[in-house]
Amino acid sequence: MQSNQPTDLMVQVPASLPGPASNVQYYAYEEEQGPHLRDYWHVLLKRKWWFAGVFAVVMAATALVTYLMTPIYVGRITLQIIQDNPSAIMGGGSTDPLGALTGTSELDRFYETQYKILQSQAIAYRIIDSLDLRNHPSYKKMEEDNKGDPPDVIRQKYAQSLLDQLKVQPVKNSFLVDISFRSPDKMLAQEVPESIQKEYLQLAMNTRRQSYAMLKEWLNGELTRLGKKLEISEQNVYEDGRKKDNLSLEDNQYNVIVQKYVELSKALTAAQADKAEKESQYRQLLEKGTDAPLITNNALIVQLRQQLIAEESQASGSGAILGARHPERQAELAKIKDLRSRLNYEVKRIETSARADYETVCRTETLLRQEYEAQRKKLTEMQDDLVQHHILTRDLQTNQALYEALLARMKEANIASTMVASNVSVITTPEKPFRPWMPRPLLFLAIAAVVGSIGGVAAAFFVEYLDSSIKSVEEMEKVCRIPTLGMVPLVERRELAKKSLLPELMVHQEPTSMIGEAVFHIRTAIMLSASGSPPQVIVVTSSSLMEGKTSTTSNLAISLSGNDRKCLIIDGDLRKPRLHKIWKLVNDCGLSNYLTGGAAVEDIIRATEVPNLYVITAGPTPPNPNELLASSAFRKLVEQLRKNFDHIVIDSPPIVGFADARSLAAAADGTVLVFKHHSTTREAARLAVQLLSQNHLRILGGILTMARRDRMPYGGYYGYYHYYNKYYRNYYLTDGKTRKTGRGQVG
Repeated sequence: MQSNQPTDLMVQVPASLPGPASNVQYYAYEEEQGPHLRDYWHVLLKRKWWFAGVFAVVMAATALVTYLMTPIYVGRITLQIIQDNPSAIMGGGSTDPLGALTGTSELDRFYETQYKILQSQAIAYRIIDSLDLRNHPSYKKMEEDNKGDPPDVIRQKYAQSLLDQLKVQPVKNSFLVDISFRSPDKMLAQEVPESIQKEYLQLAMNTRRQSYAMLKEWLNGELTRLGKKLEISEQNVYEDGRKKDNLSLEDNQYNVIVQKYVELSKALTAAQADKAEKESQYRQLLEKGTDAPLITNNALIVQLRQQLIAEESQASGSGAILGARHPERQAELAKIKDLRSRLNYEVKRIETSARADYETVCRTETLLRQEYEAQRKKLTEMQDDLVQHHILTRDLQTNQALYEALLARMKEANIASTMVASNVSVITTPEKPFRPWMPRPLLFLAIAAVVGSIGGVAAAFFVEYLDSSIKSVEEMEKVCRIPTLGMVPLVERRELAKKSLLPELMVHQEPTSMIGEAVFHIRTAIMLSASGSPPQVIVVTSSSLMEGKTSTTSNLAISLSGNDRKCLIIDGDLRKPRLHKIWKLVNDCGLSNYLTGGAAVEDIIRATEVPNLYVITAGPTPPNPNELLASSAFRKLVEQLRKNFDHIVIDSPPIVGFADARSLAAAADGTVLVFKHHSTTREAARLAVQLLSQNHLRILGGILTMARRDRMPYGGYYGYYHYYNKYYRNYYLTDGKTRKTGRGQVG
C-alpha cells in the first residue's frame, strides 16, 4: 500500500551540480500495520527447504522406527468384580470412620484394593508358576542378561517386567475392569490374561478362606476370654448381694430395710401430726382455762353446766319462798354443790388427760424419731453398698452382651467359611491377536506428518528469526533510512554460460532481459534523484565483499552511455580490481599510475566495445591505496574528467573495513550502496550508511542485488519483479528476433 504522505527519511542531494548539497524529502511506502497471513505463507515458501528437510527427517525416522520396531501383540479380558457385603461378619453398620477421614467411600476403597491386587507381585508369581514361564524364551533371555543375580532376583525382575506390560483399566460407571497384556509373543499375549483371571479368583478365594480362619481363631480366643470374665462377674454379683443383704433389690422390689424405713417415716409423720394437735389443746387449756374449746365443747361438761344453771335458777326462786333453813332449800343447795363438784372434777380430769396425752405423744414422737434416724443410717449404708453392687451388675451385663454378640458372629463365621463364593466373573475372554498392536504404520506416519509439519514450520520461522539479512527493499529503506533505487534479480551462471553471457555485461548483451530492465529502472531513479541536473560522478560501494558491486557498476555505466552521452568507469578498487578482467583489458597502466605521476590522463582512458563507454582500470596495486584516493591529484582528475564525460561511475572497495570508499565519495556527487539480497545483514547495512553520514557524504540510495523471486516478500517491488519474470520467462528479444528460452531461472 502506498502513501502520499512524506516519511521522515531524508537524503542529501545537490541543488545544482556541482554546487552545495541541500536537504529534500522523498516518498516511501508505509508499512502495513502488523503481519498478514500471506507474510507467513511467504516465509514458508522462502524456507521451504528447511520445512521439507525437517519434515523428511521426521518421516524417515518414523518409517525407520516403524520398520525396525518389534511387533507387539495385546490380549484383553474383561472381568466383572462385585463387592461382597463388607459388614456381614463384623456386625455391619452404616458408619464408615475411615471414609469420613479420607473423603472416600467404602466401595471406592474396595475397588482400588482389587486393582492393586491385579497388579501385585503375588499375581505375577502365580502367573509364572501356572504358565511355567521359567521355560519361556523371554525368561531364559532375562537369565542370560542377569547371570550374576540369584534366581529369586531374576524371578522378581521377570515378574516386574510382566507387570510393566500389564494394564488394568476400570470401565467408568460400571463394575467392569478391562485387563490388557502386551507381548511380542502372540500366545503369551493370550495366555497371560486368561491366567490372570484364574489366579486372581484363586487368590481372592484363598485370601478369604485365610481371613475366615483367622477370624474364627480370633473369635474362639475372645469367646474363651469373655466366658471366663462373665463367670467372674456373675460370682462377684452373687457374693456382693449375699454379704450385704441387697439380693432382693432387683426388679424394683424393696428389701426389709427399705420397707421398715418407709413405715417408720409414715409413723413419725403421724406422731408429729398428733403431737401438734395435742400440744395445741394443751396450750389452749393453759391459756384459757375452763374457756378452752376442749372443755367448753365437752358434752358432759356442757350437760353439767346446764344442770347447774337450772338448779341455781330453781334454788334462787325457792330461796325467797322457803327460806335458807328449809329442807328442800338445803336439798337444792346440796344438789348444786354436788353439780359444781362434779363439774370441777370433770374440768380437772380433762386438763389432766390433755397434759397426759401431750406428754405421751411427745415421748412417742421422740422414740419414733430415734428409730427413724437409726433406720435411715442403715438405709444410707445399704445405698453405699448398692453402688458397688450396681457396678458389678453393669459389668456383668456388659460382659454378657459381648459374649452373646461374639457367639453370634462365631456362628455366622462358621456358616460363611463353608460358603466361599466368587465375586469375579469373566465377561469377555481373551482371543488370539491376529494383528500387532504396535507398530501402527499409518497412525505413526500420520502423527509423524503432523509433528514434521509443526517442526518444519517451527524450523522455518526460527531460521527466519535468526536471519538478520536484508530481505526486501522495504526492509532496506526501514533499516538504512535511504531511498530505494531499484532491485537487480539473480542470474544463474549456468543459464548465462549456455548463452555465453556475462552478468556484468547483461545490459549490453541482453538489454531487454530482466537485469537490463532492472538496471534501466535504477538509472532512471538515479537521474531523477535530484532536482536540476542529475548526478554526474557516482560512487558504487557495498558494506562487504561479494555483494554484486562491480556487476552493478558495469551495468549501470552501460545504461548511462548512449549516442549522445559519454560515460566513464573508474576502477577505484585498488586493492582487488576486477574491471580489467570484465572488459578483457591489460591492467599494466591505470589509476594508480596516474595518481603516482607515472602516466597521463590520456594514457589511462581506454575505450570498450560499448559505444561511448570508457574505462580507467586500477593499475598496479599500490602499498597505500587510501592515501592516493584521498589525495588532491584524484580530485583534480575527477574535475578534469567531468569536462569530458557526461557520467562517471566509480567502483570502490567495501566501505566497512576500508576507508577508500569514503575518500572516493568525497569527490563524487553521490554514493550508491549495494546490498546483496538475503546476505547483507541489517547491522552491516546500517554501519555502511552511518560511515557515509559521519562525513556528510551524499547517499543517492540503495540497490538490492541478486534478488531471488522465491525469497522476495509480497508487496512493494515484488510485483515489479514478478511481472518481468513472467514476461521474459519464455521469450526474450535479441537482434530484433524472438527466441524461446528454457524454463530455468533467468536473471
